[in-house]
Amino acid sequence: MNPSIPLFKDKPFRDEPFKYSASSGVSPALVPAGHDAEAMRLPAAARILIIRFSSLGDVVKATALPRLVKAAYPDAHVTMITAENHLPLIAGNSHLERAIGYRRREGLYGLWRLGRQLRREGWDLIADVHKSLRSRLLSSWIGAPRTAYTKRTGQRFLLVRFGINTYRSPRRKEEDFLAALAPYGVRDDGLGTEISLEPLRRDDTFAGRFAEPLARIRAWHDTGLPVLGVAPVAAWDLKRWPSARFAELMAAFVRETGGGVVIFGGKEDRQAEALAAPLGASAVSLVGRTSLLESAHFATLTDLLVANDTGMAHLAEAVGVDVIVIFGPTTRELGYFPARDTSRVIEYSLPCRPCTRLGEGRCTHPLRKACLRLIQPDTVLAAILAGLPGRSGVSAPGLSGEASC
Repeated sequence: MNPSIPLFKDKPFRDEPFKYSASSGVSPALVPAGHDAEAMRLPAAARILIIRFSSLGDVVKATALPRLVKAAYPDAHVTMITAENHLPLIAGNSHLERAIGYRRREGLYGLWRLGRQLRREGWDLIADVHKSLRSRLLSSWIGAPRTAYTKRTGQRFLLVRFGINTYRSPRRKEEDFLAALAPYGVRDDGLGTEISLEPLRRDDTFAGRFAEPLARIRAWHDTGLPVLGVAPVAAWDLKRWPSARFAELMAAFVRETGGGVVIFGGKEDRQAEALAAPLGASAVSLVGRTSLLESAHFATLTDLLVANDTGMAHLAEAVGVDVIVIFGPTTRELGYFPARDTSRVIEYSLPCRPCTRLGEGRCTHPLRKACLRLIQPDTVLAAILAGLPGRSGVSAPGLSGEASC
């Protein structure tokens, strides 16, 4: 192994603040009117339970909460519950006393049994940052004081259904989550979301299982070539930039820089596998091969990640990687824009946006998915070249003027 490129490339999540961060505290808007933070102070050794079951992006956006709670209450005992398949995202969090994975397949009976078990532990506060029927039932069965974040369902409905924008100042989900705890003196520290790769570092089989892709990525680094991460996938078709555009983008990146491309995707994203073949040795495909933590690790070995509006973008930011996110039917108001100052969004302004909350439904534009189809690969390539280390200000020819980044 070349000592210049360690197996785990340290890229701290704390090197860039959130865009909304101030030097101290949270925005005054995050503290509900009429609440005195000191008056609602919890016991020094409070037992605090955080609930966020899913989805991937939302769980990632909740990962800062344990750290922020411990900053306000250093002696607190903090536990977090999430869906079992997302448990690795919080299992290594050093600010948690315990991480619990809920098995959804066990149904309401399993949820009730978990609630009865936790009821015996005497919680001082439940921070419900999911606010679903399931989280409400669990909270009621635990029987502790509960604070919940504001979903702003009415505002979202008016915007998506009728195009009526009542958002005075759009906030990201992590800000909404923090607002639930602001009355108890919990404040933002500007350090962003976090995912620990420590459990993976203790996996003695990792290097052997991924010897070939690790060797190829090291070779690119050793020769000073840039490495681009690409996540051409999304749970909903409406949020997917066309695969042909991703293929054109990756080919242009390789031609322009001589660098390599790492392609990410889950087991259900096999269509993304085909994007690697035309690039030959210039591409490494991890589609269907990596767990969440393994994907996060490989993201740290890239210089930049390009993705659709999907959980992989939030995962990359949580391990300190800048992202370029291609937004189509969703917009800033829905809460999922990137958090890092050096990350970028590329979107095409159309009056029909947003037309969906998560990507569900169908496109009614005459040119189906026009908001995505009108974004050209050269626009994205220009953002990539400008975002690569040492290439600030570099641009590609033929930028599309209607897309912004």
